[in-house]
Amino acid sequence: MMDPPKVLLEQSFLQAIADPANADHEAAAAEYLDLVGRYESEEILLVAVHTHLGELVGLDRKHVFAPVDRLWVGRQHRRAAARSLVADDAEFALTLVMAERHRVRTVASFDPRIRDYELTVVPVATVD
Repeated sequence: MMDPPKVLLEQSFLQAIADPANADHEAAAAEYLDLVGRYESEEILLVAVHTHLGELVGLDRKHVFAPVDRLWVGRQHRRAAARSLVADDAEFALTLVMAERHRVRTVASFDPRIRDYELTVVPVATVD
């Protein structure tokens, strides 16, 4: 049996969900509810870079991000990110490296730079 496609929750999206004062919080929460519903229906898997998720919730699995699997970052991932074209932003570069290495084609993000890559971006309305 093959795993369903993965949706990577990028750092800006995670932060918008976690912070009710964030300008994108309502859009993020609505999109996340839809994604969790699709996850529960086994249509998708939810993933996030472990350091981005960890800075919000640590290693605790009893929180709003409980359905999200962690993509563990190794030294080789950080080296690849440092060599990338977006090396001026190590965390964004790391997100792109992890998406590529884990064959993720859909990213939940509010970062407009994500449009420059061959990825499907959600929520669509906020990134256009």
